[in-house]
Amino acid sequence: MDVAYIKYFYKVFLPLLDRVKDRAALRFLYRHTAFFTIQKGQPLFRPNSTAANGNIIIIADGLVNGFLLNRDAEQANIWLGKPGSIYICDNFSFTDHTFNLLAIEDTIVFIIDKKELEEGCNWYPALDSLFNFYLLRNAMADANNRNILFRMQNIENKTRLFRRMYPGLSERIPAELLLSYLEPSSTLRSEHDIQLDKIFNEKFIHNPWSLMLKETYLG
Repeated sequence: MDVAYIKYFYKVFLPLLDRVKDRAALRFLYRHTAFFTIQKGQPLFRPNSTAANGNIIIIADGLVNGFLLNRDAEQANIWLGKPGSIYICDNFSFTDHTFNLLAIEDTIVFIIDKKELEEGCNWYPALDSLFNFYLLRNAMADANNRNILFRMQNIENKTRLFRRMYPGLSERIPAELLLSYLEPSSTLRSEHDIQLDKIFNEKFIHNPWSLMLKETYLG
């Protein structure tokens, strides 16, 4: 394993897990985390690959655009991932779309299989807390921000909101990509709205991992 990946792993997770008390949990998480480097301008997966399905995607460094692609090669940009951003990818069983990442800058990505992490959560309470109060919470906040941005009508308000949500990114991403977030087309709109809302639906909220969050955020 590249030493640089280990350093990024510790940078992300040591502030969240105790090196001594949670040592076994850290080892489990490390063994079940896949590490990838994406060069600027390159995708993470091949076109139409379903490799993202059922995974938790964490951006450790760099900047990516996350998008849905359908069988007609129509693309809907739905997620900007910067360091610390988290995307929980569904299996898209309700649509013919696939999810992929394109590196806007050289990027380090962690990928954790949800089922494997769920197994670890059953063994290590620290991982259960990590999922509920870090991974899931950040993914939910990110999804909520996207929903608000996509559904606003006034372009000036959307631009101001984008700059508050993603400080400094409007100067780092291509103009056409920025425009796709400020004025998204109707292409795939109903489908990617389903994906953005998926994390909030009743089935997900009643997942055992989410019970504490339900009390925290929904009362």
